[in-house]
Amino acid sequence: MCFTLNEAICRDNVDYRYNQNGIWDCGWVREDIDSRCNLTDHNNHLIADECQVTCETCDRRLEVVKKSVGQYCDTESDCSSGVCKENTCYQSHDCMTLKQQPGQEFDKNQILLVFVPSGFTDLSEWRRQVAKTFWVYKDFEFFSFTNHRYNAFYVEDLSESSDGFCNFNCEGVKTLLCCDVERARSLSSKCFPPGATTQTVVIHNDERYGGGGYRQQNLATTSVHDLGPEISIHELGHSLFELGDEYTDSFFSAGDSANCDVEGCPKWSDLNEHLGGGLCEIKGCEGGNYYVGEPSFMQYLSNPFGEVNTRFTCCTYLALTGSFPSYCDRFEFGDGLEAYCKKDYQNYGTYSTEQINYRNEGGKYVLIKNPAILTLDLQRETFRYDSPASGTGPRLIRRKSYFGDYINLSSALNAGVRNVQKLTIWFDSGEKEINYYDSREYIDVPPSEGENATNIASAASIIELAVNAEMGVVVDIQFSDVHIGYSALFSIWLSNLYKPIRYILFGENDNKFYIGK
Repeated sequence: MCFTLNEAICRDNVDYRYNQNGIWDCGWVREDIDSRCNLTDHNNHLIADECQVTCETCDRRLEVVKKSVGQYCDTESDCSSGVCKENTCYQSHDCMTLKQQPGQEFDKNQILLVFVPSGFTDLSEWRRQVAKTFWVYKDFEFFSFTNHRYNAFYVEDLSESSDGFCNFNCEGVKTLLCCDVERARSLSSKCFPPGATTQTVVIHNDERYGGGGYRQQNLATTSVHDLGPEISIHELGHSLFELGDEYTDSFFSAGDSANCDVEGCPKWSDLNEHLGGGLCEIKGCEGGNYYVGEPSFMQYLSNPFGEVNTRFTCCTYLALTGSFPSYCDRFEFGDGLEAYCKKDYQNYGTYSTEQINYRNEGGKYVLIKNPAILTLDLQRETFRYDSPASGTGPRLIRRKSYFGDYINLSSALNAGVRNVQKLTIWFDSGEKEINYYDSREYIDVPPSEGENATNIASAASIIELAVNAEMGVVVDIQFSDVHIGYSALFSIWLSNLYKPIRYILFGENDNKFYIGK
């Protein structure tokens, strides 16, 4: 339907026929729509384009288009959600502002922090706690109030969280705070759907020390302990900034963590030289076999964040928002900060929204043209859409959410994995896709003062899935556990043997290409 006041809105400065009031008159066209809509005027404009309502060709661009979450608005009627606050569309009235300039759009090029409650029954108490937690963030320059590359919000609805959905002593570890990921995501979706730039922080109403970091879920957990704010920032060091723990009994190494390096520290040797040395003297990370830049926050909460790690946060902002906050200016030396970030030690995989990503390329993030986001509950074997099934427009998504952890059983085997979760996704178009996921979920245990910590692998219960909305609506997902036994090993060997022949004869391969190619 075309929402117009009159048909004059549909014309483009054409003077073919006016009524006595000087307004474009399509009454003459209505007398014989079938023939006259196909005519052109003396300006060579098609009558159907000038009388679009009469000819039923009204340009869809003239429709009243509702604004999406994060876009500028004047009234609530401007927003598809029906919620306009501070001249910006919000997902719901339960989403409240911690840091957002009035009228500032945050639908793209912003990192978004969302704080959600667990175990709170008093709204005033929850408001005080989230304010107390976020107040500490200003002490870290990458979360300072002057940094316009991120916004922060909290969910004010306690009805879904008053009973609490987190528990200490998770997996037998006293300080590990595990939470029901699905309930946490359900709450944060009152502000935003899940995605690469949305980070959820769960604050559990418990005075014990502890927390956890779900690196693949963009989720951090903490408590109301006095060190709770610092714990949440440490966990965001994992899930947002892709940094590893620097404890000697962590599993992070130079091969999989930006802030762990080999002797000589080639990853940050330029910074070491620029600052006069001293940034490659301390052993840390897995087994104490690697080097870290300096005593940092990723080891003990009492340490400063460190220059090496701070520069990596700048690379995060470039990768996820396309630009640097002002605190990053001090790293503009040598070849420049952008050139350094594009070495991609954090393995983001893209620093340009125009980059095309393929399945057989590395990188933790991928640009998807038209994704629809689903949450899969592996225990209940159910799924739900967390975004419109028609898609959400170009977005950065974690690569595993679309491609899975492994492109096939052979790649899982090469990674030393013998048990995977196979997901067969069916669309209403009749098409299907198959993804393979690691059946384990890795949770980072927070540091304790004077003690090292570790990382826990537990059975995964929730998977975020991104699908190509252009393939249709997901109507069914088949869940199955696959053990790569001897018969599977033989099939993999046979498949790899004939793969070159299949490619030559039929052009078949295992690559799943960029969505919308």
